[in-house]
Amino acid sequence: MMGKVDNKIGIVILNYNTYEDTIRLVRELQNQTIAAHQKIVIVDNCSSNASFKNLKPLENEFPNVVVLQTDENLGYAKGNNFGLNYLEENIKPHYIAILNNDIILNDNCFEILVKHYTELNNPAIIAPLMKTPDRKIRLPNRLNNFAEDCLSMFICLNKFYKGNKYSEIVDEGNRAMQVDLIPGSFMFSSADVFKSIGYFNPGTFLYGEEAFIAYKVKEANLNNYILLDIDYIHAHRSPTISKSYNTASKYKLLFDSMLLYTKLYRKHSIFKCVCFYFIKPFCLLEKYIYDFFCKIK
Repeated sequence: MMGKVDNKIGIVILNYNTYEDTIRLVRELQNQTIAAHQKIVIVDNCSSNASFKNLKPLENEFPNVVVLQTDENLGYAKGNNFGLNYLEENIKPHYIAILNNDIILNDNCFEILVKHYTELNNPAIIAPLMKTPDRKIRLPNRLNNFAEDCLSMFICLNKFYKGNKYSEIVDEGNRAMQVDLIPGSFMFSSADVFKSIGYFNPGTFLYGEEAFIAYKVKEANLNNYILLDIDYIHAHRSPTISKSYNTASKYKLLFDSMLLYTKLYRKHSIFKCVCFYFIKPFCLLEKYIYDFFCKIK
């Protein structure tokens, strides 16, 4: 057990239709060993169901919960920024956490995160080790190069390109592994550090936010870490993304994020953007064909 924690932890949970998962997570967060220092901001991203109505009573059930609602579906980046701006203006926490509502945490998770954050070398974003529901480790991802971005857009090439993952988990000291990307399902940071890198890029909607964060962290000479003595389960239960967008529509959102990242951060960006536009119709045709055969199965 660590010593007394005097700093507030602001937690943002973005909800879109899956209010049952959000309610479960909020109730489980009350069991954290340092729950008294948590302020939980739920952002209902203009759900198409009765999410806001069902979430609002949590404010009366728990004094550390605030439930907000956006006027439209802002996507992942703007939706989380909505909650982060509320924390900055009204709570002023020392630490912030971004959580998906379909994760499962150990009760001492935030206690360990706070302890490690004060011990690591120039930390920016940290997170526990992610595991699947059957407790298998999900290896973290490296930041893609341009060629890997292009390969990742084709379903037919996924058999040969499995993603740019680290090959193994390595303890580089303090029971932590320095990594490029922190998954968007769980991010923990100093509020000042996360603000200094500009929160999430508002030009993205559903994909690629982690790459923008990774670049800004490197630009600031800071480091991202995965902690090895604490883990969490990402259940991937949330069905709303798949139901709201077919494969072709999701690809268009992915393309827009990759194009923006290329424009902002890659060398020879004009040439590489032209390449993206060249392969776009082929990728899109592949997705339409894929969606067609999925419907007739």
